[in-house]
Amino acid sequence: MGAGLAGTVLAPATGLVLFPLHEDVTSGGEEFVMVGDRAQFGVVPRRVEIFADRKDAWNRVTRVRIGAAFVAVKGGTLSAFSTVCPHLGCGIDFDEESSCFKCPCHRSSFDLEGAVTEGPAPRGLDALEIEDRDGSIAVMYQRFRQGVAQKELLG
Repeated sequence: MGAGLAGTVLAPATGLVLFPLHEDVTSGGEEFVMVGDRAQFGVVPRRVEIFADRKDAWNRVTRVRIGAAFVAVKGGTLSAFSTVCPHLGCGIDFDEESSCFKCPCHRSSFDLEGAVTEGPAPRGLDALEIEDRDGSIAVMYQRFRQGVAQKELLG
């Protein structure tokens, strides 16, 4: 009778502990996130904060800030760049006066297409996938390895 009682408690507890080993329990970086209406964006890149719901094992958190992006429309074409410098991961700003992206830490500069114009950055800004869904703009935010010449997605 003791073994039956112990089994009644241990079976569900074991299932709960082992759940993350056989189920897809983590989310992040694989879906498009709405960032605003197309009318909000123009030739001058606009910084948008990106929030999404996240799930990790037994926890579910809503509206977590996962990053930021610069979004612009040039010649009718949408573009989005990560705000993370590909050199060492510093935060990129847009300088309207010089019309370029700048890293304040190590003096890398990038043109409106994201190409390196000066500094130690090993590659241009990381472009993000972007979609126009009937006037609503969605971005797929992803993180990339810093300090390498080729764009590598972090796992």
